[in-house]
Amino acid sequence: MKSALLSHLVLTLAVLGCAAGASTAAPQAGPDPAHAAGGPKAAPPAKGAGENKGQEHKGRESRESERGPRDTAGKQGRRARIPTIVVTARRAPRRLFDLPRTVERFSADDFRLDRQVRTLPEALKEAAGISVQKTGPAQGSPKIRGQNGFRTLLLVDGIRINTSIWRSGNVEYWNTVDPLALESFEIVRGPSSVLYGSDGVFGTGQALSRGPGDPRDWSSRDVLHGRALVRYASAEEGFVERLESSGHLGRNFGFAVGLSAKTFGPLDAGQGLGRLPYTGYHETDGDVKLVLPLGESDRLTFAYQHAGQIGGPRTHSTVFAKSWRGTTVGKDFQRDIDQIRDLSYLRYEDPAADRSLTASYQLFQEREERIKSNSRRRIQGARVNQLALLGRQGFALFGGRLSVGFDAYHEEVDSSFREFNTDGSLRTVRPRGAVADEAYDQQFALYAYYERPLGEDFEVSGGLRWQYVELDADVVDIPGASGGPFPAVHKAWNAVVGEGSLVWKARPDLRIYGSAASSFRAPNLSDLTRFDVALSGDLEIPSTDVDPENFLSFELGMRYDDGKRRLAAAGWYTQARDLIQRKPTGNLVGGLVEVTKTNASDGYFTGFEAEGASVLDFAGFEWVEFYSRIDFVSALIDATDPADARRIRPKGLPPVKGQFGFKLRDPRGERWTAELFFPWAGGIDPSEYNAAERRNTQRIPPDGLPGYVLVGLRGTLRLNERLRAALSIENLTNRDYRIFDSGLNEPGLNVILSIAAEL
Repeated sequence: MKSALLSHLVLTLAVLGCAAGASTAAPQAGPDPAHAAGGPKAAPPAKGAGENKGQEHKGRESRESERGPRDTAGKQGRRARIPTIVVTARRAPRRLFDLPRTVERFSADDFRLDRQVRTLPEALKEAAGISVQKTGPAQGSPKIRGQNGFRTLLLVDGIRINTSIWRSGNVEYWNTVDPLALESFEIVRGPSSVLYGSDGVFGTGQALSRGPGDPRDWSSRDVLHGRALVRYASAEEGFVERLESSGHLGRNFGFAVGLSAKTFGPLDAGQGLGRLPYTGYHETDGDVKLVLPLGESDRLTFAYQHAGQIGGPRTHSTVFAKSWRGTTVGKDFQRDIDQIRDLSYLRYEDPAADRSLTASYQLFQEREERIKSNSRRRIQGARVNQLALLGRQGFALFGGRLSVGFDAYHEEVDSSFREFNTDGSLRTVRPRGAVADEAYDQQFALYAYYERPLGEDFEVSGGLRWQYVELDADVVDIPGASGGPFPAVHKAWNAVVGEGSLVWKARPDLRIYGSAASSFRAPNLSDLTRFDVALSGDLEIPSTDVDPENFLSFELGMRYDDGKRRLAAAGWYTQARDLIQRKPTGNLVGGLVEVTKTNASDGYFTGFEAEGASVLDFAGFEWVEFYSRIDFVSALIDATDPADARRIRPKGLPPVKGQFGFKLRDPRGERWTAELFFPWAGGIDPSEYNAAERRNTQRIPPDGLPGYVLVGLRGTLRLNERLRAALSIENLTNRDYRIFDSGLNEPGLNVILSIAAEL
């Protein structure tokens, strides 16, 4: 560890030296002012754009989700703020304040310095309507409006990261996106099946990668610049380094390249638990983007992204876990997960003509190595090859805007399982792993979306999508397994979904909106063919005869923003039909409760989200802002477990939570920021647990989950023109606490220091 610490310190000093030297030297043909922050200047959106246009509108817009018109009078301590532009809610740039959806956008600086996030899921933990579950330190899973896994959708530059092997509930796949490689990240809470298809039921997140900016903003001179970031976190002895370079050769060619290296040690929880062994892992990420202008506004983009996560432990199931409030310590001697994701795509786009065409290839590989209590080693894994072709075209039509497009995805899945004796000799080879081997998943869809103003005060929008899903799995059976034999799977489904919405522009600073949308989720390989341990004590066996889930959602919301005070609130209701849930078969296999999937549940989900902020100008402090947010979700669905009542609260539903705090900004410029913040969450009484939660004693405390209020401080400081520092002190009271359904406690007192340099 000492040698690793020395190498990190050497790199830190090198970054500081380079930045200090660069700041005192006369600039050569350096970056345009618009590119000084790594992206183009803010500009009004062109009519239409491709899926990856979020970086074109970075500018100096701030991170708050509900940001509308701003007074630009320019009093001391106040700065004009450019309206936030988002792309995910409409597949094209739109002003967030005017959208009939609940959307939040995070900028690159939010992730790099303001919040100093470790992983993409953890970057969302302070957002309204989202609770971040963590099975292990490398396995975060954001719950959007109470649901995660395959009922939420993750995109990178418009391309689906969801694959046919995603499980229900908690998944680790969001961790394969490097937050330091992003220009921005957007979350749409609520359904998005019309634009993005199956899985986009409760929320859609889109990562927009960094690039050299919009060629229309490039100057005729050559531009080259670089950035570096070094970060240390005390609670996990975590070191993160990021190096990147971008630029353009006149107006002829642009590029961006980056590399991230991350090392995390054992985690220090709160004062009651202390250090948690077997919680460290390593990660290396890289990305390249090349942009070739073809004409006045059209261009060709090639991008490649790599994420490699090695040795991410599932500590809760091992003997290294620590009991907290009665949780059960596991029996495994080792349980590590490796994840590797490679994405390449080629995109033609013409923002002025509102068209794009994308071809992509994605390779995802996961490998779990597990040493059971009998000292036998099990290695199982899966490999997914995904090909995609996506197209979109926009038109002016009858005073509005019509967007039409298609999505086509083809996946090939291979899986494996091997077990070894204690002497290393091979004991068992199964014909398949956790999901079926020699499997195929194909999806094709056509969609249309129309937006049109109705006079000066209203805007109406809506769309339709037809989608076809086909799934074939040849190797499903596990010889000798309970419940078998399991037949090969050959299934096909198609669905039509739609949505409509209305925005009332009641005043320049007030929007009121309502929407209704249908959505669906087609069964995937995990639904139909999974054979693996689930939760702490369930054995899931294949269920080859389930059908799609269907949902009908309604939302009513408002946004207010007068330049000093802002408020956003939304209430929503989702009716669910044919929910796919685990159901006990009545068998016990090796001490595990055998479960299978069934469409036996109907029910509803409902919730409320609100966030607001006010400048303290009435007290004479225009440079101080108070903010607060709160959200809760409630649900009842039909039970499938005989140990439950007829109607139950779904598994893993988070408690009410929120955050409040004070933000301070330098009243004389932009040299520093500071924030005092208080995250909080309610508790859950054990009487609210359902049967699956009561069995899940490795993660869920049997005597209930206590609520908490935390205290944190953070801020940034500009040391010179090219060097910035950020310092966070999280969980100042060193409190023991756990996010519901997680496999380990959150960090205790944690000091995080970052140094970022423009080179």
